Amino acid sequence: MTRAGCVDIAVTTNGELTYDDIGGHLRPAGTGPVEIDLTGLRFIDPAGLVSLAVVAERATLLRRPVRFRRPEGGDVANYLTRMRLGEQLAALDVGHDLPRVQERRLGHRLVELRRFDGEAGLDTVAAALVQTYVDDHPELVQPLYAALDEMARNVLEHSTRSHGYVALQRYDARGDISFAVGDSGIGLRERLVRAVPVPDDRTAIVRAAQVHVTSIGRPGRGRGISRVIGITGEHHGSVTLVSGAASGTFRRGSPEPELSDLPASYPGTLAHVRLSL
Repeated sequence: MTRAGCVDIAVTTNGELTYDDIGGHLRPAGTGPVEIDLTGLRFIDPAGLVSLAVVAERATLLRRPVRFRRPEGGDVANYLTRMRLGEQLAALDVGHDLPRVQERRLGHRLVELRRFDGEAGLDTVAAALVQTYVDDHPELVQPLYAALDEMARNVLEHSTRSHGYVALQRYDARGDISFAVGDSGIGLRERLVRAVPVPDDRTAIVRAAQVHVTSIGRPGRGRGISRVIGITGEHHGSVTLVSGAASGTFRRGSPEPELSDLPASYPGTLAHVRLSL
């Protein structure tokens, strides 16, 4: 099915589950239930939300039971419910004890975790996210849509999965918009090794961002990730790719990522994109 197996995810250190430290909370799953332990969670970003769905989906694909522990902090648990994490877990037949909360308008700060199925589903989700969160920043409509579209289409074209997960959030205090796209598919290394030499997961991240490098042998392909890196460079942002046992961040349009190793292989591929308002 895929090169990597299941992983546990446990927030036990700084209480934050974000794009720049997601790997620190992963560990190889044992032979019992896959653990999603959020008892210590205090803050989560779009990459963290998407990763929870990806970890749960990989477990269900491999027919592994999942044991979910909600955050001890009530506000954080309520936030996860409003972000529709519970709905996505239920769709995967994963039991959870997230609280019920009263629906209310959340304004221009966040959008719930969503699954997109196929190109039609992607178009609907991307249009809704962009129009909802940058209506007072029209200059960002096109670059945000282009970045989200490119990253999500990579999921549909390369992951061997027909769908993926996406979440987006706007942070007014620090002046940026972030989104994450993830899938529980084969990962960057396995998808690229069919076309180019890829000895390890670090190399896969570097090669995936290079123009004209693609696992699809069609003219015009292989520009998606490099194009998004260029967009973030124009908007003082970054792109982070997580796949296999490696993570790489491309800052301000640089084609050279800052690479790091993970203690356990990510069960698919995660892309996090940040643009400054």
